Amino acid sequence: MRYWHERPVEYANLFNPAFCSILLQNAIKGYEKEKKQGMPYPLIFLVLPLVLHSSTREVLPRTTRTKLHIWLQKQPEVRVRFAERASNLVPYTKEALAFGMQNGIINFCEDGKFTWVKGTLKAISAVSWSSDTEPAICCKKAEFVGRWLAQAGEVSTIYIMWGICP
Repeated sequence: MRYWHERPVEYANLFNPAFCSILLQNAIKGYEKEKKQGMPYPLIFLVLPLVLHSSTREVLPRTTRTKLHIWLQKQPEVRVRFAERASNLVPYTKEALAFGMQNGIINFCEDGKFTWVKGTLKAISAVSWSSDTEPAICCKKAEFVGRWLAQAGEVSTIYIMWGICP
């Protein structure tokens, strides 16, 4: 990964570690709402490729009642180049995770899972975007993705459904 000052402006803006860590925090929050436990480390790496890719984000279902495997059968195009996209976003996910942990919005637990730090969401929402902007939509979709992944089954099963390897 390039040093910050060497990154193209578009990359620096889109993959800003502060913004990406907020997306991860929202996904973890959604996961915890469903499972009552932290999000496993491997699932963290699915959040950014699902949420930041506009074509995928726009066709995500509206409700978690739509099961992941059924949705993937009906939307096969979302798997095209997904493995490549997920692989390319690993460094940005790691950077965002580190940023979130350093700034106290994401917590690493003894069981190897990640939780969101309660009480920090108000501070983040103080600089929030109006609800119809792309950053706000990404935040909502990230929380949805977290809830959805919590219901999708085992980590290995989820990875197989997406056609990727941990």
